[in-house]
Formats: sequence, structure tokens, C-alpha cells
Amino acid sequence: MELLELSFSILHNSDEYLNFIAPDKHEYCIWTDGLNALLGKEMTSELTKSDTDTLVTMELKLRLLDLENIQIPDVPPPVPKEPSTYDFVYDFSQQHT
Repeated sequence: MELLELSFSILHNSDEYLNFIAPDKHEYCIWTDGLNALLGKEMTSELTKSDTDTLVTMELKLRLLDLENIQIPDVPPPVPKEPSTYDFVYDFSQQHT
């Protein structure tokens, strides 16, 4: 990816610029979306669009469950107790011959 695609500038005091170069596309999206949010502008990055699509898909699935009369509890189920022993966990530090 070219540096030009990862760079952006902020105009400061009407004649000074703060120039930034993000280390990768993901960071660029986070930085520019964050600045746009602070300025009250729309967040338009691919990352935000992907996250929005995921949330819309999840909401649609939840609404479809409601149409099927599948009850979605208001509170999460209780967390089970910890096991009395963890002997079922494989110990990779032991050498087997």
C-alpha cells in the first residue's frame, strides 16, 4: 500500500498542518473515523462500513427470531462454576517418548 493512501493532514491555526502517516490501513481507518466522529461528520471508512453491515445483519437475524416467536431472554444465562480440576487440559510442557 502506498504511503499516500495511509496519510492525512489536519489544518491547524489556518496556516499550519499536522501531517500523519498510519502504519497500516486498519489504523488509518480508525484514526480518520475517530476524527470524523469528533467533528460530527460521517465515518466513511471500509472498516466502519464492514462493522455497520455486521451490526445490521445481527439486528435482522434477531428480528427474524422474534417473528418465529423464539424468545430471547433479557438477561444472560448464569456463568457455570469453575471445574474442580483442570486435569482435562493437555500439558504441552511434558515430553512424551
